Amino acid sequence: MKQIELRLALVLYGGVSLAVYMHGVTREFLNIVRASRKLEREIFGNASGLREEIDAKAEPVTAALYRSLLEKFTPEVSLRVVVDVVAGASAGGINGVMLARAIAHDLDIDMHRDFWLQNADVTELSNEPVGLTRYLKGSIAPVIDRLVAMGLKSETTDPETREKLRQFVQARWFTPPFSGERFVGWMLDAAAAMGTAVGDNDEAAGRRGTLIPQGQRLDLFVTLTDFHGQRRRFDIDNAGVIEEKEHRRILRFKARHRAAGDVTSEFTDPFIPALVFAARATSSFPGAFPPMTVGEMDHVFLERGEPWFNEADPLERRRILLDKLAGDRDTDPAARVFVDGSVVMNKPFQPVIDAIAKRPASREVVRRLVYVDPLPADINTAEAVDGPDVPGFFRVIFASMAHIPRNEPIGDALQHVAELNREVHHVADVIAAAEPVVEREVAEIIRLDPRTPPTVNELTRARMEANEAAHRAAGYTYFGYQRLKLRVVTESLSILVSRLAALGGAEIGEQEVAARIAAWLEKGLEKTSRTSRTSPEIVMFLRHLDVDYRIRRLRFVILRLNRLYRGGEWQAGNGSVAMDELKTTLYEQVDHLTRRWSREFYGEETCRVAAEFARSSADDGATLANLLELLGQRMGLSDLDRLSDDVFSVMAYNYLPPERRAQLTSAYVGFAFYDLVTLPVLRRPDAVEVNEIRIDRISPSDPHTLRPGGLTLKGTTLSAFGAFFNRRWREHDYLWGRLNAADRLVTLVLSAAGPEKQLDASVCESLRHELFLAILREEAPHLIADPDLVPSLIAEVEARLAEWPVGIAL
Repeated sequence: MKQIELRLALVLYGGVSLAVYMHGVTREFLNIVRASRKLEREIFGNASGLREEIDAKAEPVTAALYRSLLEKFTPEVSLRVVVDVVAGASAGGINGVMLARAIAHDLDIDMHRDFWLQNADVTELSNEPVGLTRYLKGSIAPVIDRLVAMGLKSETTDPETREKLRQFVQARWFTPPFSGERFVGWMLDAAAAMGTAVGDNDEAAGRRGTLIPQGQRLDLFVTLTDFHGQRRRFDIDNAGVIEEKEHRRILRFKARHRAAGDVTSEFTDPFIPALVFAARATSSFPGAFPPMTVGEMDHVFLERGEPWFNEADPLERRRILLDKLAGDRDTDPAARVFVDGSVVMNKPFQPVIDAIAKRPASREVVRRLVYVDPLPADINTAEAVDGPDVPGFFRVIFASMAHIPRNEPIGDALQHVAELNREVHHVADVIAAAEPVVEREVAEIIRLDPRTPPTVNELTRARMEANEAAHRAAGYTYFGYQRLKLRVVTESLSILVSRLAALGGAEIGEQEVAARIAAWLEKGLEKTSRTSRTSPEIVMFLRHLDVDYRIRRLRFVILRLNRLYRGGEWQAGNGSVAMDELKTTLYEQVDHLTRRWSREFYGEETCRVAAEFARSSADDGATLANLLELLGQRMGLSDLDRLSDDVFSVMAYNYLPPERRAQLTSAYVGFAFYDLVTLPVLRRPDAVEVNEIRIDRISPSDPHTLRPGGLTLKGTTLSAFGAFFNRRWREHDYLWGRLNAADRLVTLVLSAAGPEKQLDASVCESLRHELFLAILREEAPHLIADPDLVPSLIAEVEARLAEWPVGIAL
């Protein structure tokens, strides 16, 4: 069975009240990920041993339909759908936080429907007018009402909207009308209502399920605007060190489902306040909400009477929040002030693109970067309205301060993606060109008889000889490759040492660590240049500390193993299952190696020695050598090399057909040749995922099966605040968020399956309409403001379905 992973990275734009639409979109993404996870367990079982909460839940009809869709590709193709990166700004940040928490711990967001439809209302969000202001505004209410009607014209013809606008303008003047503390309270309740998510340290509660595939991770990025900014220091030639203020902040939360089965997560219950802080801060629309501070969180918890300070708790919630907000060392995190993330980054593509490059591939990957834009700009319409005249005084100010910064183009991000795709093709061409040469070189080193696998000792010897042969064949170009390898290892070591030193009670910057390691290595490189032979210091440094090379080697082999799934002549019986077991073992080795770059892997002695190094002088080579020797001992890379050799000697023999086993072993032994030609051409040596990235958009203006010409959301009125003034508009936008996402997800799944398994067009059409009907019937009891909304759409779907001569139900 060919295995394909449709890997989705989501970018959620800002949009004020259009957050309701985005909630509908994220619900569908959660539904299809959950459906995929359930189908995968039915086919392959629960390998991780985690308690799967979803099996005990009633499966929604929509999730069952997604599962039926994915099931239609079997047995030819096993198609897994994964969301592994989420980024959001402003309204998108709120929805991104909740979606990521749900994916990380297999939690529900059904109850959030009521959160948005009921509470995302101006009457619920607004502060009450107080004192004399209340009476003054009340007396001039008719005048205000008239002015609002004249200024907004057709946007206020709806009675509910007109009444709530009148109430809104009577709120407090010259202070933000919306209550940040009330909003925080609602989000705390919403996050808690999703269910309990415990960490691995909570043994009493057991280990919960997750929708993150084994061996993979989930990253969430939320953009904030640091009002006062944080200091950044740069070196320049004529002035030494200069400082600038950086106002853009990106809060990152992550979860990992390790190959061994355990889950480490920053979406568990102790992290709820930090997640809610991020959601509240990124959506602090200037003028509508007050800026966000830690003090606001303190006051909310005081009013709620909930525990907040507990120094004895290692997962004290306030400390987690402060650690997330920590920036430059000169500012107390509790004193920072944050406003809407869209002010500086409304379209957070860059952190997503950076994160994608570090994703491992457990099977053939189809990568999609999907951005949700609820209010795309119509360039032609904008030009027609603006005209060629010079804009007026207020229009220039408003556009410069609000409209233009929030609508920066995404061309740079798309160009970056295009460059990455060109690099993917370039690397693939380089590997393809080198492959026959490498196979001949490996054949000279070890005889790979398909009938007789090499022993562990033979494999170890061959691997080491291949390394030496590759270095000799490279000639003088090897020295450039060697310096590049040393730089990659040094950068990883500098991050690790800086963190270990901090745990040991000393501070040292990553750049300083890197400079001291580079100076220490330079002595060995001088010996190498004089003798044209790698010095013993450099050999030992790479042999005991080059974790990244081992990771690259295993992931290269896994990519080759993924190619073997495409061969169908040997897959009868349990061939695919056996390869899955081999691949799982290889990923366990990758996980062991990755842990070497984690500060949690090391004990107190290593932290103490790192702190001693941080306190030592820059020319103290002995202390650095002592630290590097200790790190090498703790890493134990020689033992892991031996274990990898054993995997290929034993497991490859037992789990792979003879010809395939020889091909894979050749790639493993000869990786040094491949690394010589691929590492220098990678713009990012730490890049892991080498798959083409394709861009998709979900937007109401895009063609839809039901509305080929697209549609306009109700909440786009009143400068995108419209849905806050009308529940019917919220229900309309929320429902279309689900319908838009469902339509696009079906298209993504069909394209990911590839030519191996194409569904009949009538089946696809019927499938979409059954999914639309399921969504509409599921929402009918909850969408009560407009009694005609759901019935009219159901009639529209059924009319379209009747156009097909034969209806094919799922």
